[in-house]
Amino acid sequence: MKKIHLKSLSSLLVVFLVILSSCNDENFNLATSDSQNVENEAATDGYFEDADDMATLAVAVDASTASGGRESSSGREGVKPDGDHRFNCATVTFEFANDNNQDKPHGFIIINFGEGCTDARGNVRKGKIKVEFVGKRFLPGSKIITTFMEYFINGIKIEGTRTVTNVSGSIESNPKFSIVLVGGKATWPDGSSATREVNHTREWVRGNNPLTDQWIVDGTSAGTNRNEKTYQVEITKPLVYKRQCAISNKIFMAVEGTKVLTVENKVITIDYGTGECDKLVTITINGQSKTIEVKADN
Repeated sequence: MKKIHLKSLSSLLVVFLVILSSCNDENFNLATSDSQNVENEAATDGYFEDADDMATLAVAVDASTASGGRESSSGREGVKPDGDHRFNCATVTFEFANDNNQDKPHGFIIINFGEGCTDARGNVRKGKIKVEFVGKRFLPGSKIITTFMEYFINGIKIEGTRTVTNVSGSIESNPKFSIVLVGGKATWPDGSSATREVNHTREWVRGNNPLTDQWIVDGTSAGTNRNEKTYQVEITKPLVYKRQCAISNKIFMAVEGTKVLTVENKVITIDYGTGECDKLVTITINGQSKTIEVKADN
């Protein structure tokens, strides 16, 4: 029997480790289409979450949406959230509906960015976000319905109707909501577009300062991406969105949690990290992983 010397065995081990290292995360060559699919989905989700967050904040800072106490139905200047630069260049107006009453407040808030203005993070918004509120916002059954009136962010047109319904059993704990997006669509300046339908649940983790609020989101979504490919998304570990990250980053993205994106029969796991306000996600396909930065407006 031929003897294998220790030196030869060590050499074989080195070769094995080199081969193994060639399969690790750093050497995973992510297909361009996979990267685009992930970025398309993350960016589209981010733009709708951003608009929804602004709508929720606009409703929350106006005391009349909780009490129905104001009687004036004429348009008046709304209250802007302090410290949130996304509202700096917007005009906010408020109007009650004809059926408004103290038991069930009902009205409209228009966040108007006019012909276009730039926030502190370089986002250019124009057009209007229309926010309808029905019921006292902390009580079960109340709704916030967000629609878009020729609304653009960074040249990307956002469309659809997003309905957020309070499903909490108590006003003492963190409120919980169901979220349904119907007819969601984002259209880029080159004419390409992505569609989106959403069925999510969301927990609102309120901070001492509204700017430190967090959302914990679960559920599913589906649509077509910019490459006209059908996709489905399932959140497998609840996603965490932080308002402070929405304010500091150019795109409103989850900063924790995982979801599975299925497109063209390919299963892609997307990990959003451990809470840092960045645009990095780790993609895993067939056991191989790579971290990329989401470029929102490409």
